[in-house]
This record gives sequence, C-alpha cells and structure tokens, in this order.
Amino acid sequence: MRVHRGAAPCAVALLLGACGEEPPPAPTYDLMLDAQGVVFAGSDGSRARFPFGTARAEVEQAAAAVYGAEAARRSAGSKCDAGPMAFTSYGPLQLGFQQEQLAGWTIRAGATAATEGSIAPGITRAQLEELTPIYTSPDPALPGEFRYGTPSGAIHGVLAGSGPQARVAALFSGTVCRSR
Repeated sequence: MRVHRGAAPCAVALLLGACGEEPPPAPTYDLMLDAQGVVFAGSDGSRARFPFGTARAEVEQAAAAVYGAEAARRSAGSKCDAGPMAFTSYGPLQLGFQQEQLAGWTIRAGATAATEGSIAPGITRAQLEELTPIYTSPDPALPGEFRYGTPSGAIHGVLAGSGPQARVAALFSGTVCRSR
C-alpha cells in the first residue's frame, strides 16, 4: 500500500471524526436543573443559582432575562397532591411555586435546559442508561416514571413508551403538581 505525504494526519483526523474540521461544540443550555433548584446562564456567561425556597419574583426575573418576559405563562393548580400551587411556564419549562417560593420544576422536550450530566427530555432510555443508572417503582405514580441519582439528590422522569427506544418525555424535581 502506498501512502501519500499528508495522508497520515488526515487519516488520523478521520478516525477522530473529521479532516481539517473542528469537532462540533458541546451543547450549551440557558438553564441547568438539579435536584435542589435551577441555575440560569446569562448571555455574558454568568450563572445565577436559585435553590428551592427562593422568592418567585427573583426566579421569574432571571427566567425573563433568559426567555423574555413575554414568554411567561402563569397558571395555578388547586387540586395538587401537595396542596395549592402556582406555576410560571416558559414553553416546555414549568416552574412550580408554593407560598410564592420556588418549590419544583418540570421540563419537557424542546426546552433549552438539561439536568446534571446533560440529561434532557427527548433522549432515549438506552441513551439515559448509558449516562446513569435509573430506578423504576413496581407501582409508579405515573406510567413510565423513573428516577436517577445526582450529586444534589434524586431527579424524576417519565418515559413515553417502553423498551430501549422509549423517549424521556419529561424530567422533574422538587414539589410538582400530581393531581389524581
């Protein structure tokens, strides 16, 4: 076999993904969610952490800076298992409040958000299980419900379907509204 000069570095690059091209950047998120609250990323690279118990006005101000105040949709749930709750939604992100304090969050596919470990709705169960062990209950509160551990605590989710190709439909933590 005859190798041309310059072909070896290109062959190595091909093995690594591309010849003469930079690898694609890792996804970035406007919001990181953990088992204890939310962290918003500013356009200047700053980060602002809001643990559960933070005043609603503070959390909404940070969310408005990321998503725009016009994107906010307020609602309420009086028949939640945990008692009355108020919500502010920004598309597929829902922030839950009790007594005007951040109590929980839920994200669905399409959100520019991820949890610790870059886990986001839309990935398959197989992809999720490559990232972290998941635990299911024999008697879940929601069909397809699972949970996984993170350094900050447990995060829960719901799978749409069964088997390795089932997609993560939603992720949530803290106090969320589960009306029955």
